[in-house]
Amino acid sequence: MNGIPSERWVEVARRFPRVQVLQLDQNRGFAGGVNAALAVVHGRWIALINDDATVAEDYLARLLEVTSDESVGAVAAQMRFAARPDLVNSAGIDVDRLGVGVDRLLGTPVADAPVEPHEVFGASGGAALLRRRMLEDVGDLDDRFFAYLEDVDLAWRARAHGWRCMHVPAAVAWHHHSASVGHGSSLKHYLVGRNRVRLLAKNAPTSQLLRHLAAIFVYDLAYVVFLAARDRTLAPLSGRLAGLREWRKFRRPGGAPFVPERELARVEGLRRALGRRRAWAVGGSRLASHSPNDQLRR
Repeated sequence: MNGIPSERWVEVARRFPRVQVLQLDQNRGFAGGVNAALAVVHGRWIALINDDATVAEDYLARLLEVTSDESVGAVAAQMRFAARPDLVNSAGIDVDRLGVGVDRLLGTPVADAPVEPHEVFGASGGAALLRRRMLEDVGDLDDRFFAYLEDVDLAWRARAHGWRCMHVPAAVAWHHHSASVGHGSSLKHYLVGRNRVRLLAKNAPTSQLLRHLAAIFVYDLAYVVFLAARDRTLAPLSGRLAGLREWRKFRRPGGAPFVPERELARVEGLRRALGRRRAWAVGGSRLASHSPNDQLRR
């Protein structure tokens, strides 16, 4: 438990005696909190659910429907905006050739989203099922990331080691997007900027970096300039500079297993990035008039 009022967990323990509450000595972020739990839980599959998400009653049963294939290392749920349950928040994650990790189908009407399970690059840590053997193979979440993009890093490492990820649209979670830190906050901008550089340092092969270096520079410069002008913040720049100072620390000596570029998404550029920004604004623009509990009762 990271920075969550203790009285909430007292209530959880009272209502659900079988729940084990793990109290940490300090806030270790999302990645550190998950890793602390992984050290004490058992089972072949581990479910991750953000503290700002609510899931449907058949959520776990739906996710488990695709786990018989031993090559599947993770399963992604369909996350919907709690404030706009008609819109997709995430249908798994993609990584493009510039190393940009994105939520798939972000802002897409649920009515237009695929309904059958299908393979995707990776699963969002907000609502996912992870195979224990996959984690033993590639390692847990990188707790140095603290928060943001640690799920993309895990997905990239898993893909590089040959593990597959399935997306199950029928497994539904409703997400209060960035309720923990605040979407657009300076802290989030800093962490995302820093972790973006760390992500590239850890996972992108030298050939990919050299081929797309100019495009990566232009993309990140334009994004930093846009946010400096629009949101009056230099946190995205500060984060990226912090990541660059750590480049050698995160770059794996002798190289690392990598994902062939043909498995990475095509580059959609800044226009799509601005579209994602608009989708987040719409998805979190108002308090939920459709409560997740209302959805459960339907």
